[in-house]
This record gives sequence, C-alpha cells and structure tokens, in this order.
Amino acid sequence: MCFHKQLFQYMMDLVPQIPIIFLIDFLRYFLFAGIAFLVFYIWKHPFQSRKIQEKNAKPSQFRKEFLYSVSSVIVYTSVTLIVFLFRKYGYFKFYERIEDYGWGYLILSTIMILGIQDFYFYWTHRLMHTRLFYKTVHKVHHDSVTPSPWTAYSFSPWEALVHSLIMPIVALLFPVHPLALMIFMTFQIIRNVLGHSGYEIFPSWMGTNKILKLVNSNTNHDMHHQSFRYNYGLYSTVWDYLFGTVHPEYEKTFAELTSKKPEQTNLQESIT
Repeated sequence: MCFHKQLFQYMMDLVPQIPIIFLIDFLRYFLFAGIAFLVFYIWKHPFQSRKIQEKNAKPSQFRKEFLYSVSSVIVYTSVTLIVFLFRKYGYFKFYERIEDYGWGYLILSTIMILGIQDFYFYWTHRLMHTRLFYKTVHKVHHDSVTPSPWTAYSFSPWEALVHSLIMPIVALLFPVHPLALMIFMTFQIIRNVLGHSGYEIFPSWMGTNKILKLVNSNTNHDMHHQSFRYNYGLYSTVWDYLFGTVHPEYEKTFAELTSKKPEQTNLQESIT
C-alpha cells in the first residue's frame, strides 16, 4: 500500500510539469519548422535553383502535417513523463552535475546518443516499411510525398512512440545529462526540418568526398519520400551504403541538383 501511495504522489508531482514539457518540445518544433517555412516557402532565398521536386505541397497538406505533429508532441510528452516517473526508482541513468563526469564525457555522450539514434532509426524505419507495419505505423508520414518543414513531426501516434523510445533506451545504457539531451533534441529537430524542407542546401563537392558523402543530404531523404524503397538513413548514409539501400540514382541526382545555377532555374520558369 505504501508503494502505491508513493507512486501516486510521484505522479501528482509530475502533473505541473506536463504543460512545460509539452511546450518545450512543441515550441522547438514550431520555431525551427516555422523559420524553415518562411525561408524556403515565403522568402526568395538563395536556394531557388535547388528545389528537389518540381511540384509543390498544398496548404491542406501543411494543416494535416501540423495537426499530426501536435499529436506527436503529445506522445513525446507522455514518454518523457513515464521516464521521469521511473527515474524515481533508479531505472534510468541521469545525472545533474556536469563535474561528476566532466565536459569531455558530456560531449562524447551527446555524440553517442546521435550515433545510436542513427542506427536505431535506420532499422526501425526499414521495419516500418514492411507490410506488417506500414499502413498502421508509417503511412501518415508518407502521405507527404512532397515533404515540407512541417512534415518533420508528422507521424502517426505509433510512429511517434517508436521515435520517442530513443531517450529511455540511451538513458538505460549510460549516464545522460539533461544538457546532452537538450543538444541532441535541438540537433535532431533542425536536421529533421531541413531534411524535409524540399530544397538542397549542401554543396556539390560533398557528394564527391568519400567521407562527407556519408552525411545525409536533404536530397537523400526527399528521394525516400518519392520512392519509399530506398534511403532509410537519418543523419548518415552509412547504413544505406552498407546494406545496399541507397537509391541507384541518388548520387547522380544530388550532383545534378547541386550543379544548377540560379539563372538556369529562372530561364526554365520564364519558358514555362
């Protein structure tokens, strides 16, 4: 009985934190997706010639993506609360004082989180493309064949749950500081938004460098939204190259897209 009373008290203590946790994640999404939308879809930006797909997403798609994104943040908030709850019982390895492990460990742990997520995302993403899970879990995200910055969090609740599990997974593996999580969450939403922006921002020489070509480009993920069967990676193309799931036309498409000059695009627009 004492255990149940203690658990109930912990839950009550977390209630005031619910709107705070929700707002932090929602505002992070809204801020970066909103900035990207203004830059790529409102402002006549320098990347006009780098549009990946010729067609444009419709306002109705933006509204749908935004609503699903809100539901995704609700799922993320719920998982965070569960993690906080079980943290009270010592199930997760969080620490508060940076000096306990030092700045070097904090930087290393942040890199480790990103690396683990990259590997986790590749395999869960491939799994979500199987017949068993696609319609129920992943279809909502792929309804956006022409992605936009608002697509970044446009997931079904089930897919949002899969993505949110990365936090409890890493916190079970090694000690994590809240600052490492904050850096990780900020990086992932920025990369996620850019990957769905619909424009390529990386330089052409990145595609010919043996090391830098392993960094995932916006073109890479955009092609995944078009073809579904290739380019499952998140931050890198390492796993795609290693397991043979890189789109056969990816390198060629990236090279052609990044070699376009602004005047070429303006000439094509004037002809059409």
